[in-house]
Amino acid sequence: MFIIDDDPIHRLLMSKLFERQPKSCKLSFFENGQKGLAALETIIAEKTEALPDIILLDIEMPLMNGWQFMDKYSALPGEIKKQIRVYMVSSSFSDQDQERVKDYPDIQDYVVKPLRMEKIIELLD
Repeated sequence: MFIIDDDPIHRLLMSKLFERQPKSCKLSFFENGQKGLAALETIIAEKTEALPDIILLDIEMPLMNGWQFMDKYSALPGEIKKQIRVYMVSSSFSDQDQERVKDYPDIQDYVVKPLRMEKIIELLD
């Protein structure tokens, strides 16, 4: 699982929550979309490790925000994208952001931070 979020407190919280949930999963953290995309492209090119099953993607980040990440992600081959579930994650209740998610068919859902254990278990099922 990739967690792409610039907030170190949110990354720490996610790490602790995933430690407590019953399913085992490998977490990879990235502080912006640019780093997350680079890691994903490396995995695709080198085929040295498995693709992440899930990407939790923050909207507001420096260098490359969540929308910019999705613009690049959308260009990836369909056989890659069908293996990954992307969830847009934000502390904002913005109607505009929730509507914009509909413009990206690769985004499964819009999830409001902070994530709770119940939501994490739901995402992993």
